[in-house]
Amino acid sequence: MLSSAQASIPSLEAESMEPKSILCFGDSNTWGMAPDGSGRLPFETRWPNRLQQILNQQNPHHQSWTVFEQGLNSRTWVMDDPLGAVNYGGDYSCNGRHDLPMILHSCKPLHVVILALGCNDCKSHLNLSAEEITSGAKILIHDVRMSYQCGPHNSNRPPAIVLVSPGVIQTTPQSLAWGFKGATAKSRLLPSLYRNLAEQESVCFFDLQTVAETSPLDGVHFGADQQDPIAAGLAALIPTIAS
Repeated sequence: MLSSAQASIPSLEAESMEPKSILCFGDSNTWGMAPDGSGRLPFETRWPNRLQQILNQQNPHHQSWTVFEQGLNSRTWVMDDPLGAVNYGGDYSCNGRHDLPMILHSCKPLHVVILALGCNDCKSHLNLSAEEITSGAKILIHDVRMSYQCGPHNSNRPPAIVLVSPGVIQTTPQSLAWGFKGATAKSRLLPSLYRNLAEQESVCFFDLQTVAETSPLDGVHFGADQQDPIAAGLAALIPTIAS
C-alpha cells in the first residue's frame, strides 16, 4: 500500500500525458490585431488559439496540445525599432531576439516553436533587403536550437521549428503611416527566401500567403475570417513534426 507521500508523487504515466506544447512567437498578426483598428481580436478567434482547438478536436482521445500565444506589436527578427513601438507606448523592445530566450525558458518544455516574423522588418526606415530579413530568421532558428533543455521533456532534442512567412503587405494610408512604403514587393519575395532557408536548416516552412490575405482596411493585418485558414494549415503540418 502506498504512503500518502508516495501517492502524491506524479507517476511516469501521468507525466507522459502532459500536453504537447507549441510556442507561437510572432508580431501583431500573432497577437491578433484587428485590421479596423478596434484592438485585439477575440480570444476564441485568434489563430494560435484556434490552432489549439483544432489540434485537440482532431485527436480527442490522445495527448492534448497547449499553445502559448506570444505575439508582440511591431516585433522584428533582430532589429531595434524605437519608432515601431511608439504607437504602443514606446516602452518595450521590438527586437525579437531580445525576447526569445526568456520566452523559450518560461514556456518549456516545448515540442514545437512557430517563428512568424518578418512583416515589421519590411518597414522602410529599417532599410533591410528581403535577403537581410531572411538572415534574421536564420539567427532565431539557431537560437531556438541552442536553447538549453527547451525541447520535449527528458530529451536532448530542441523543439521542432516551423518558419512562417509574412502576408503580402498592401499599400494603404494606414500601412504608409506605419512605415511600410515599398513593402509590398519586399513582402512578396520573402516566401521563396524563407522556403530556401527552411530547406537549408532542415526546418518546416509554412507559406502564409497561400492561405490568407491581409485586410484592405490597413494592408498589414489579417481579419477574423482569415484566422481559421491559418490555424487549419498549421494544424495539418504540426502533428507530422512533433514527437
